[in-house]
Amino acid sequence: MVYRIKQFVWAMVAKMSIEEKEFVNHYLSEKEKELFYKLRVYEQKHSLRVANALKKRAGKDQQVEYIRLGLLHDIGKSEYPLNPIEKSIIVVLDHLTKGKIQKMSHLKMVKCYYYHGNISYNLLSEAGDYNLLFLEAIKDHHSAKETSNSLLKALKECDDLS
Repeated sequence: MVYRIKQFVWAMVAKMSIEEKEFVNHYLSEKEKELFYKLRVYEQKHSLRVANALKKRAGKDQQVEYIRLGLLHDIGKSEYPLNPIEKSIIVVLDHLTKGKIQKMSHLKMVKCYYYHGNISYNLLSEAGDYNLLFLEAIKDHHSAKETSNSLLKALKECDDLS
């Protein structure tokens, strides 16, 4: 619960520095940047934290792929960008209903919260040519299923900590 409060505070004060924008611009293509910058600033900052956590885990030859994975994993949230209050409401309702609110996925805010991985997968599939393991990691980063995909394992761990 303390972590959720910390996330809320981060969301309320989020700002992108010039250095952070340069970092994003260095690693993403024009189309990817277009998708990334549609995210709310607090979601951009979260993606940067995930990208930096993944960078620390990656070997030298994997860094670019891991950074890009972190930056792009939540771009599906741009389809219906939730403000921090809306996101807090969904998180509380998810907890109170023990996930049953997911059945109301006809509501855009619920659909975006639960299915942003699938939306991200679809957006990236349309935007370019990506490795299947990369796309799978993005699509399933909130899935509970077991996997041998090292990208997915790393993304899940870093996303949960950021």
